[in-house]
Amino acid sequence: METISNKALVAQFYKQIVGQRNETLIDTYVREDYIQHSPAGKDGREGLREMISLLKTLPPSTEKTSPVKLLLEDSDLVAGLLYISFMGKQMLVLDLFRLQDCQLAEHWDAVQEVDYHKFDELVIDRNANAPINKDLVRSRYELIEGCKVYRVIGEGDIVIVQLEHTEQDVRFARYDILWVKGEMIDLILSVKQKVPDVMMHGNGML
Repeated sequence: METISNKALVAQFYKQIVGQRNETLIDTYVREDYIQHSPAGKDGREGLREMISLLKTLPPSTEKTSPVKLLLEDSDLVAGLLYISFMGKQMLVLDLFRLQDCQLAEHWDAVQEVDYHKFDELVIDRNANAPINKDLVRSRYELIEGCKVYRVIGEGDIVIVQLEHTEQDVRFARYDILWVKGEMIDLILSVKQKVPDVMMHGNGML
């Protein structure tokens, strides 16, 4: 595979493997020791092949626009926000990938059903100072009780916080997507999913 950015690689993965269901490319894009944190999948390339095989059994999407509404790159991590309308339901999916040697090495996600029927693409201002924005967000989240922050990633003026929080003794994996303008932090949205008691692997969701 030619050398491309991590963000471009994830975009191709979404298009060719997830969108076109081309499982023959899994060995090209995904490491053999791929670590899965999604409750719906298993470790390794074979686990991903099983997920794509399942997708092939479902009716094809009739959407005319891309479901990918944000791709954010920070070092070896790439976050993707997808808005999916399928079989009468609307869902937000937040994927987080770690890349190694131009391949997908690790994956986390959260999936949440939503009640709105349109979601516009988020545009990153890459002139903004991402390291300063991440530090500001991290310092603010340190003051929030009841949540455990795992990762803070950012590109330009958008920062994503990966965290765990508890609601009435129920654990959730949550991703907060934030706009940072100077000292102001605005929450764009959160995507959260209950952490199940049993998963198809032993890696946890976070």
